Amino acid sequence: MSWGASAALRAARRGQQNYRQKSALKSLERLLRLAGSDRAVTLIPLRVVWTDPVGLASADASGVVRCDDGCEYAVKDDSKHSKTMHSEWFCSRLAEAVGIAVPPFKICERMDGTLVFGSRWEGGVPNEQWYEMVQNGTLKFDDVKALLANVFAFDNFVHNVDRHGKNYIVRPQKNGYALFAHDYSRAWLRHALPLTGQNTVTAARWITANFGQYLNVASTEDTLDKIESIRDSDVSSIINGHPPSWITKLEADAIVTWWSSPARKQWLDGIRQGIKDGSYL
Repeated sequence: MSWGASAALRAARRGQQNYRQKSALKSLERLLRLAGSDRAVTLIPLRVVWTDPVGLASADASGVVRCDDGCEYAVKDDSKHSKTMHSEWFCSRLAEAVGIAVPPFKICERMDGTLVFGSRWEGGVPNEQWYEMVQNGTLKFDDVKALLANVFAFDNFVHNVDRHGKNYIVRPQKNGYALFAHDYSRAWLRHALPLTGQNTVTAARWITANFGQYLNVASTEDTLDKIESIRDSDVSSIINGHPPSWITKLEADAIVTWWSSPARKQWLDGIRQGIKDGSYL
């Protein structure tokens, strides 16, 4: 099933349909879901049914919408930077692959047919930021420092310059809390290493100064080793999971080529060394 066929499916949804068309459409949707692959599911984006008229105070998100799954999403398009949607999708998928929790995300189809990146709006979260919860004793720093170290290593790989303290979502669990890392709009294709002087490094210094050293080699090495184990075919699958309009074929091919080259290993080794000797701080 290609994105072209998926586009035809979406067009059929929007158009006038008789009984036989509706029946065939339902059968096609059912077959896609029965296929069981994540790729098949992402070919059918969520449809936006309502757009919040109140703007969102965000430097990168374009607003909040409600989709036909009944959930609301903070959506990001390429109006502020041409690679925002690809960066969000690619980094979120890669983060999931190496065991870093991120909020659920989808491809959302606006009412005009354009496809945008949507990060699900998480309700029921505490009013405080994670660091405020640590300061008041609600959350133990020991319970989150390994995740924070993992995210720092990951952010350095995807050159995310904007990992400040508020780019986490705290979610209550049955026992304790979970932290979700989000916001990769200023990562991946937008900047280059090292991240000296950017929010990611400034925040890491602040965490260390206020809560103690957390960038232990074991945690950061584990994340970097997982990234190193990702194959170029896996990277192709991630890229193919979003609409082709989000990135050019030349750019997609260049990413896959770089991924399979010695340059990626050198990049990872540089991050390892920079964390060990403190030069990345």
